[in-house]
Amino acid sequence: MILPIDPVLSPELRDSMTSVARFLVRADGLFEPGQTRPMAVPDQVAPLAEPAKLDARSPAYLCFTSGSTGRPKAVLGAHDSLAHFFRWQRDTFEVGPGDRMAQLTSWSFDVVLRDIFTSLISGATLCLPGSRSRDAGRVFSFARTYGITLVHTVPSLVRRWLATAAVDTAVPTLRVAFFAGEPLHAELVNDWRGRVAPGCRVVNLYGPTETTLAQCAFEVSDEPGTGPLPVGRPLPGCSVGVLRPGSWEPDDVGEVVLTTPYRSLGYLGTDSTFETGPTGEQVYRTGDLGRWDERGLLHLLGRLDQQVKVRGVRLRLPEVERVLRGVAGVREAAVVVAGDARLVAYLVGDPAVPPVRVLREAVLRELPAAAVPDEFVVRTDLPLLPNGKIDRTDLRSQASAPAPALAPASVKPSESGGNVLVVETCRRVLGVESISLTADLFELGVDSMSAMEIAARLEDALEAEIPYGLVFDHPTVEEISRYLADRSLG
Repeated sequence: MILPIDPVLSPELRDSMTSVARFLVRADGLFEPGQTRPMAVPDQVAPLAEPAKLDARSPAYLCFTSGSTGRPKAVLGAHDSLAHFFRWQRDTFEVGPGDRMAQLTSWSFDVVLRDIFTSLISGATLCLPGSRSRDAGRVFSFARTYGITLVHTVPSLVRRWLATAAVDTAVPTLRVAFFAGEPLHAELVNDWRGRVAPGCRVVNLYGPTETTLAQCAFEVSDEPGTGPLPVGRPLPGCSVGVLRPGSWEPDDVGEVVLTTPYRSLGYLGTDSTFETGPTGEQVYRTGDLGRWDERGLLHLLGRLDQQVKVRGVRLRLPEVERVLRGVAGVREAAVVVAGDARLVAYLVGDPAVPPVRVLREAVLRELPAAAVPDEFVVRTDLPLLPNGKIDRTDLRSQASAPAPALAPASVKPSESGGNVLVVETCRRVLGVESISLTADLFELGVDSMSAMEIAARLEDALEAEIPYGLVFDHPTVEEISRYLADRSLG
């Protein structure tokens, strides 16, 4: 059984994940020489038992949930569940020896298994980017160079890539793009096809880690319309119900409940992952809100915990986000509830967010007054989890926190000595005018993706190998500069 670990994760999360491992196998160069923290193992290691006879439901891997709805949980996956998805994807999309799959997914999440094994069981070529960065310039250049035909990705990540106007985004060889992890909007599909690959098939996949890779799929038509797209119909062997929360009664709008023999083996160390249905079947309550349309397609409407009551009015936060995204000048929007029941909207401009008055009027045209956010916060981008999803936990913590103190006085490049390159690199990635040498970059808006981009740009500028987790381990300009100086790189 394997547990893949991505070095770009924070040291705390790496420690938490590796605490369940008996042995750790590393590739040279993934961590700095002498760095022991990510290699820590429990003091008491259980002796190896006699090898058990494997069957279809034996554990095959251990992966963690994304953490987008709370602390990541360890999920055990089974052999037959993996095989079921891989066969379906290979056969449905005719994956074969002529295909080239891009491995762009973080190694710590189960989606990476789609990249690796769908291609390998099909005789296709698995292409690993030579660069460690997922910034737009490198991703599209890599895809063109290697003639990529298949890719898995996340909507938030694609929006960030396509927002980089100066980048050549065309990948004419790309024939199928699989989106998952977040709501997929028709506008993003049109942008993708218009700028990346006009004839590309686009597939919207849905399935929590607990039920293995994906359990629903929808292929987007040539004319997708507008707004959020459905996640489609169940894969063979899976059944989906939309039930009244906490009951087994069907509902027009309710909780999405999945039943499949190809589920995972549940959370590590607990038997509380699945519930027993009315006829004895094992079901998984997703916590997602959904409905069926007249065509029999499943639509997701957000999380049950994204239904909030504000000033006595029940609201769905994804609806507020949808309206804000539809305002000219808004590229991305995320709305969270602060601890004092205030709605806070985080917005990214395209190229600039319009005045608050325009945003308020747009919400009022479609939603009740209670849906108008109390505060609008403009950012250069939204924080992402390592798998590309929006980090809503981070946004909620920011919304509930008191206003931050002013950052220390910024330094001019002429006064920063060996820090010039680092200052300029961080400033350009964050899109800010100046950065203090001692300011915590994560407090200034760095997330896992932009941290990788900083490391990649330094690597290019210095023509030397820079570790993935540089910014996680050295989160200020001063610390990064000291690290580079100690290695005679800065």
